[in-house]
Amino acid sequence: MRRKLSWCFGWVTRAAVSLAAFSATVATAQMPGAPVLQNAWVTPGGVGAVNFASGNEGTVLAAAASWSAASGRFGLSGGFGSRHVTSIGSRSVYGVRLAIPFGGQASNLGFAVFAGAGGTSGTTAADSTHSKSEVPVGASIGWRRALGATRGLSIYASPSYLFLSGGAKSGGLVRGAAGVDVGLSKSLGLTAGADFGQTRSKALGGPNGAVFGVGLAYAFGHR
Repeated sequence: MRRKLSWCFGWVTRAAVSLAAFSATVATAQMPGAPVLQNAWVTPGGVGAVNFASGNEGTVLAAAASWSAASGRFGLSGGFGSRHVTSIGSRSVYGVRLAIPFGGQASNLGFAVFAGAGGTSGTTAADSTHSKSEVPVGASIGWRRALGATRGLSIYASPSYLFLSGGAKSGGLVRGAAGVDVGLSKSLGLTAGADFGQTRSKALGGPNGAVFGVGLAYAFGHR
């Protein structure tokens, strides 16, 4: 019995490590023009990622990174990139986000709350009406499962309230997102998802429909 319990504990630990490796969801942190994807777990240590997002307003290409203490009690992510807005051109975008998970690191079901802030450059008359900053506040629920000793799958949903400011008019939107993180190995993972919900006029900036995103992440250090 003791040997069986020890084997079960070891399997859960290995599964938690392989799944936690890519549950930070550093896909774009919180950048305008990118989906607000947030997993219910965070990754201990450091993770870097490259990301691409696309929606009705244009595209975003960015790099992002996240860090969390070994306890996994919080995760901090940030990113910087370029956003091409239709009829306006390319602008720099940036963002940060803080996530606080409540589920255990070894559990299959997790919960988290998060808040972020992001902005974009823009000083010409062509984009003077567009919002310059976005502040999402929300929660996340997720489910995960190990796929062997070094791979894992996590599915999550992230409803949020998105406040937009700058430009011609400030406002707030209720949005929701759904995503999936796949641990391809102990150090490499893939994120994909979409953000949808209330929209704003293209003239004001902000989400004007569904926003889709993908990201490829690498976890640093020995795992």
